[in-house]
Amino acid sequence: MISKILLLIRTVRHLKPVQITHQLYNRLKPVRNLNWYINKNNIQPGYIPLNFTLNYTTENLIEGDTFNFLNISHNFENKIDWDYQQYGKLWNYNLQYFNFLHQPDVSSQAKQNLLIDIGLWLKTGKLKLEPYPVALRAMNTVRFISTENITNSVIIDELYAQFAYLNRNLEYHLLGNHLLEDAFALFMGGHIFNMPDWKQKAKNILYRELKEQILNDGGHFELSPMYHQIILFRVLELVDWYSNTDGHDIEFLTFAKTKARDMLGWLQIITFNNGDIPHFNDSAAGITFTSQQLFGLAQKLGVNPNKQLKLAASGYRKYGFDNYECVVDVGAVGPSYQPGHGHSDALSFVLYSKGLPIVVDAGTSTYQIGEKRNYERSTNAHNTVEVEDTNQSEVWGGFRVGRRAQVTITADVTHSLTALHNGYQKKFAAIHQRTFIFAEDLIQIEDTISEEKLVCKALFHFHSNCNVIIQGNDKVLIDNIATIAFTNAIKLDIQKYELANGYNKYLSAVCLVVFFNKELKSIMRFNNN
Repeated sequence: MISKILLLIRTVRHLKPVQITHQLYNRLKPVRNLNWYINKNNIQPGYIPLNFTLNYTTENLIEGDTFNFLNISHNFENKIDWDYQQYGKLWNYNLQYFNFLHQPDVSSQAKQNLLIDIGLWLKTGKLKLEPYPVALRAMNTVRFISTENITNSVIIDELYAQFAYLNRNLEYHLLGNHLLEDAFALFMGGHIFNMPDWKQKAKNILYRELKEQILNDGGHFELSPMYHQIILFRVLELVDWYSNTDGHDIEFLTFAKTKARDMLGWLQIITFNNGDIPHFNDSAAGITFTSQQLFGLAQKLGVNPNKQLKLAASGYRKYGFDNYECVVDVGAVGPSYQPGHGHSDALSFVLYSKGLPIVVDAGTSTYQIGEKRNYERSTNAHNTVEVEDTNQSEVWGGFRVGRRAQVTITADVTHSLTALHNGYQKKFAAIHQRTFIFAEDLIQIEDTISEEKLVCKALFHFHSNCNVIIQGNDKVLIDNIATIAFTNAIKLDIQKYELANGYNKYLSAVCLVVFFNKELKSIMRFNNN
């Protein structure tokens, strides 16, 4: 019991005061349904359609009442349960987002019927109002009614009421990407319903949060390439419709375009030549727009990547030659007050060779609290060193982090990088230092653990397409791609693991576990054929 209390203290102490006060406020405030917001305003609002020039389509609604989210399909048999939790909260959230409003093979009337149906659930309290799904559904609805000239008064009244709810329930208890999404939505709502207070409040939040959340190298501060893509789309979407709005603020639009250019620059660097992103922290394929799609959308807007940026504050570094591309993570768990999408992965790396994934993270397949989520956030699921089967950082509870490994970069030159972290110091009085040396045909990794007599394991998670063979006591062969030779290895072992291939999808793959004491040198040589 005492250990759990101490873990909670180590977690909560990183929160901002505004988060704590809003956590308490949210627990004490009365629960209200959508009717309360409709009745309180008691008006019949008209709306001013927004002009979107960027178009895209979705494919979530298969046929009838069958939906597919996160690689799981479900048929509701003509009666949709908008609070359906069988596949977890994230699947239900996707149902509530209404991304399928942009699906061309679904009729406009069918989409309106779905909006009216969920509105009944929200008005009667069968479905609880929550800011994040409200924000995303509202933005989708604004795009839908604007592009299809929807005049249904029920839909418009309920949309206004959802914005009124959002205005009073911005997610200050979470901050991070949630508050940003809230602000993007409220800014839309302020313009479509001509509400000056909503416009100004949202603009202030967007100024403040984008300044903080977009780092000096263009990366998003939650350090997930997937969430970076999600937020980048929102910035591009803002640039799109706001550019077409009469009387727009030139200074704010310029600010948004600058942030978009920086984010594009970061994404251009971090993306592999085949279009993949490294799945550091909570990242997965098939959730949002790909890098190439985002580059295409930006090009249509005339927004070009900032090519002057170099990877810095986000904690990532990328190295490449003809034979390979390698991204290294020497960043901290971040941000300190919202680490929910962070993993225990200090000094990890992801490697591609000639467009093919070779060494990869185990990935993210679920947000459901449990064994799978715990594993995917653990040190054991990443390509770094695990000491005594212990996580570098105290990841727990699905989205929480207690004590965090602090990373220090000690050398950062053109083809070499050295960093260390103190994640094992409290428990084992040990520091892990890792040096990467990159050359045209090889990568050398030097690991040092400052204390002896500890069980240390260097982990190499290979993609499912790789055939890995141990040769002797100090060497492995990876197809005809490369060999890895080890100095000071005690034992090599190949273990099976499940590689996340998107949410709720897995591939069978192998992880090479290299046991050592205190020091290990790993040299990967690439074949030139």
